[in-house]
Amino acid sequence: MHGSGNGTYKQKVNRPIGVLPAKTLAWVSKSPLSGGVPISLIRKVMISHTPIVLSPRQNVSNRPAEMEQRPSASILVPIFEEDAMANMVLTRRSTDLRTHAGEVAFPGGKVEDGETVEQAAIREAYEEIGLNPATVEIQGKFITSSTMSSFMSVVAIVATIPKPVSYRLNPNEVEKVFSFPISYLFQAGVHSVEFWPLADGGQFEMHFFDFGEDLVWGATARILYEFMRTMSEAAMAQ
Repeated sequence: MHGSGNGTYKQKVNRPIGVLPAKTLAWVSKSPLSGGVPISLIRKVMISHTPIVLSPRQNVSNRPAEMEQRPSASILVPIFEEDAMANMVLTRRSTDLRTHAGEVAFPGGKVEDGETVEQAAIREAYEEIGLNPATVEIQGKFITSSTMSSFMSVVAIVATIPKPVSYRLNPNEVEKVFSFPISYLFQAGVHSVEFWPLADGGQFEMHFFDFGEDLVWGATARILYEFMRTMSEAAMAQ
């Protein structure tokens, strides 16, 4: 990694004692998607994709009973096409928020009574950054996970949108919105992983993505990693 998250980045990372140094997983830079990710591949994968279910304590797909329940929060993974390749949208949360202030995240929030997870994700994206609900095309559920800090069950919904011309930010929730070619995730020096110790003696893979002044980590980075891994495996299988 290019930094620790405690100097060159806006985000602060409170690492536990006993963290093993960061490394880059060998397959990342060798992925066929390092030169570009066709949006057609994403649509094709999501048609038959079985949502990944992850526990914060494990690195493999699993289905613990507590996560079979209806997710308490939903996020939108907005993707649009530019120069024939897929781009993704992320936000930087307001520094005034009580939790996860200043962190990079996808638009999203609590699932209200009577809402589906898809409706919640679309509503939150409209409230946070002004995405027009009528232009959001849901491709499918991608992953259900829970955060390390709160163990809140969160489902990520992949959607395609038209290329945004502008955004209408809710300053109470969002400080910044930015987009990037998904192929950026596969470039040298962008992704790394650390092994954080668990109380039971196990280890947890903590993923990081370097976005210049922003360091993406935690649940958002985990979703990014699983997304790039899933799409890369599909590209290699073609």
